[in-house]
Formats: sequence, structure tokens, C-alpha cells
Amino acid sequence: MTPSKKALILLSAIFIVISGIFIINYNLNSYSSSDPAASTVYIENGVSGVVTITDPFLNRTSELKIDYYPISTGSGVIITGDGYIITAFHVIGDPETSSKENRAKKMENGDIIDYLEKAALNQYISNANPQLDNQLINDTNNSQISNVANTELALESLKQKNLISTKSFKQVIKVRLPSSTGNINSIYSYDAQVIDFGDQEKNEDIALLKINPLGNLPSLKIASKRPLVGDNIRIYGYPGNKGIQYQTESSLTPSSSSGLLTSTRPNYIGTVYYQTSAPTAKGYSGGPVVNNQNKVVGIIIYGIERHSYLGEEFKSESSLFISSKHLINICRKNNVNYFN
Repeated sequence: MTPSKKALILLSAIFIVISGIFIINYNLNSYSSSDPAASTVYIENGVSGVVTITDPFLNRTSELKIDYYPISTGSGVIITGDGYIITAFHVIGDPETSSKENRAKKMENGDIIDYLEKAALNQYISNANPQLDNQLINDTNNSQISNVANTELALESLKQKNLISTKSFKQVIKVRLPSSTGNINSIYSYDAQVIDFGDQEKNEDIALLKINPLGNLPSLKIASKRPLVGDNIRIYGYPGNKGIQYQTESSLTPSSSSGLLTSTRPNYIGTVYYQTSAPTAKGYSGGPVVNNQNKVVGIIIYGIERHSYLGEEFKSESSLFISSKHLINICRKNNVNYFN
């Protein structure tokens, strides 16, 4: 091969490498800034670990590895390009306490173990002994059988007999970005770190998360000006109970809902809530509420439901969101540049 041909091949290779870098960088950053749909993320709260179950009827002990078991879902908003995210605290808290007691509670070690052991028992029943729950129930003299789910009662029976134990456990919070941005980040599911959460004594239902993305992310600015009654707002989030399906769908796009800010609802301990006419549904929690300038004026904490006198199902008529004041406070506390 002549020196001129070698030089031509070398130049071609360099051009291809440079072009590839340019394409990658373009894909990492090809989004429209201040686009709420591109900055609204799907959040999944789950557990993982290793559980040991001894089956007294098959007389064997099995070790079950739970790579990931989702227990609740919600939404969040990216506030910095390097991966800081704000969501509602109850999205990453104990979902059972949230639904039964209408308050947010941190996932303690005991909570994580309970969800993990329930997941392991379901897996064992499905794969090894489909009759275990019925066998345990029949073996237990309990007057509350009719009021408790089979797996719940079976799990309690295993615990009482010391036939189940947890070797390792942890909470896992997964974040997935919408695919509308068209960048490489939307392909992946990211594990999130909990940086901080609001004052639970003041019902500050907010949490600050951090992911480590590939390149820069689309983000929204937090409004420093307090919104007014009558302002137009728009809510973004991922409604429904799709669970793990959202993690595997090739196309992920948030839903949205529009309405007016109808009232201010400060509580007696200083936390400011707003009520809006925009309807929401389960899964919107933690999603951004934006104004006409696409700045975040708050995040959804829950919906207010009204019931028809004709016995129809509950329908969400309006929603409450926590004000941007509290979002700004948690950012300042953790030295996060919320102005982008």
C-alpha cells in the first residue's frame, strides 16, 4: 500500500470518529429547553434483595433473589441539566401508609423487608409450590382469615414460625426520561439517590433526587414569583397503574391536564398549597405544575375526589399542589442551582 493511500485511510478514520462524536453529542443535547413534556420523568419506587424461605410442606429451604420489585409509581420534574429531580415525598415513601393514613412516611428498614418478603413469597408460590399459601392458612387457626389476603396471612404464618428471613435488602428508586427528547438518556432507566426531603412535621410533601445522566438533560426553571388565583396552569405526569410497563415501553410520553388556580390553601403550620381545577389521576403525584412561561409553580401532591349521589365511581375533580416556595427552599438547602 502506497503512503498516499495510507494517509487517505487514516484521514477517513479520523473523520468517522469525529463525526461519531458529533452525532453522539448532538443526540445527547438535542432537546427543546423549557419543554415540560421533555422534563417530566416517570418514577418508580421499589425494593431488591435476597430472601430465604423454608417450605414446611416440601421440607426444603430456598434462597430467592429479588432483582427489583416495584411497589408504587409517580412523576417528577428535572430542575437541573446534571440530573437533580424534584418529586412528591410520598412517591418514594411507604405507599401503604400513604394510602391508609393519608400521610407520607419514609421507607424504614422494616418496611423494605416487608415488601421484599411479600415479593419473595409470591415468587416462590408461583414457581415452586402453588399451594403454599392455602396450606399455611389451613394450618393456622386465625379468625381473621376472611379479612386478610392469602399471601398476607401466609407471610405472617411464615414469620411466626421463623420460616422466612431476609439476607439483604434495599430500596431502589428508578427514573426514566420521556422519549420525546430524542436523546440517548431516554433509552435507559436510572437509579436515583435521595438527596433530601421536606419537613414531615410541616407536611412538606417534596423530595429531592439525583441521577447521573449521559450528558445534559432538559430542565425547567422554578418560578420565584407566587402564582395568583385565576392564573392558567398546566400539569404533567404519568397517570395510571402501569407499573413496570412504563419501564419497558419503547415510547414514553407524559400526559397533561389544564385548568385554573382556584384558591390558596395554607395550613396552620406554614406549608402553602394551591387548589386547581385541572383534573388528575393516580400517578400524577410529583409531576410539575407550570405557568404560561413554562416555569414550575409547584408539584402535584394529591387529587380531591368527589362522589356522585348515584353511586358512580370516584372521579378526580381538582388537585392540590405544593407551592414553588418549598421547592426553592429544598434547593437552597442543598446548594442546587434551581435557576439553571
